[in-house]
Amino acid sequence: MQLRQALEKAVAQLGGAKADPALGKITLIGHSQGGLLAKMLVVNTGDRLWNGMISVPLDRLKLRPADETLLRDALFPKPLPEARSVVFISTPQHGSYVAGLSVAQLVGRLVTFPVSVQEVVRAVFASSPETRKLNMRPWRVGSVYGMSPRSSFIRSLAAIPVAPGIDSHSIIPVLGDGPLKTADDGVVTYESAHVPDVQSELVVRHSGHSTQSNPVTTAEVRRILIEQLEADGTVPPDTDTGGKGTVTSLGGSYTPLPQGKPQ
Repeated sequence: MQLRQALEKAVAQLGGAKADPALGKITLIGHSQGGLLAKMLVVNTGDRLWNGMISVPLDRLKLRPADETLLRDALFPKPLPEARSVVFISTPQHGSYVAGLSVAQLVGRLVTFPVSVQEVVRAVFASSPETRKLNMRPWRVGSVYGMSPRSSFIRSLAAIPVAPGIDSHSIIPVLGDGPLKTADDGVVTYESAHVPDVQSELVVRHSGHSTQSNPVTTAEVRRILIEQLEADGTVPPDTDTGGKGTVTSLGGSYTPLPQGKPQ
C-alpha cells in the first residue's frame, strides 16, 4: 500500500501521462519480496486473496470503518493504472523454504495503519469466533526469511495471475548446473520462483539470491525495457538493441514457454 501511494504521488507530481506519456507505461521491477509487492500492484484480486486467508467475508466482521477501509486497500488490490509490465527477480512466488509468515506479519508489511497492527488483529479476533484459529502473532520486521510456503497469503497470491494487458517476466537465479526441479538460489527454490503465465523466464546459472549485479540479469532487464520501447517505436537512434541472443551469449538460459504463450 505504501508503494502504491508513493508511485501515485510521484506520477501526480510529475504531471501524469498527459505531461509525459512514459508515466502511463511504468515497468515495475521487484527483487525477492519486492517482487511480491510489485505483484500486488498488477493483480485484480477481488475477494480471492481475502477468502484464501480468512473464512469469514470482510463485510461480516464487525470492524471500525477505518479498519475495514485499510484492510480493503491492503488486501483487495486492483492493478495500478499506469503499470504496463512487471519483472520478477528472485521472487518467492510460492514462498521461501527458510521460514514462515503470519497474517499479522503480512498486514504489517503491506500497510501502515494509523493504529497498531496489534489493535487491528484484536479487532479481527473480536469480530468473529471463526477468526480466532488464525496465526496472528505480532508482526516482526523481516526479510524474505518470513515468506513461508505454508502461508495462506503466499498460496492465495500465487494462484492469482497478473492482470490482462500487463506483461510479466521472471529472472530466476540458481546455484550450480543441477536439474531445475531441485535447484535454488540459497533462499528461494526454482520451483517457488517459477510461474507459468509470463512472457519470458530467464534462468541465471551459478548465481545466488542477490543476482541484481550479475551481467546476465542486467542484460535481461535491459532487453525487456528496450523491447517495450520497440513496441512503442521510441527506441533512441543508434541504440544497441541486443536481444535474447546477447543475453544467452552471456550465459543466460530461457525456459521454454507453454504452447501458445507469446514470446
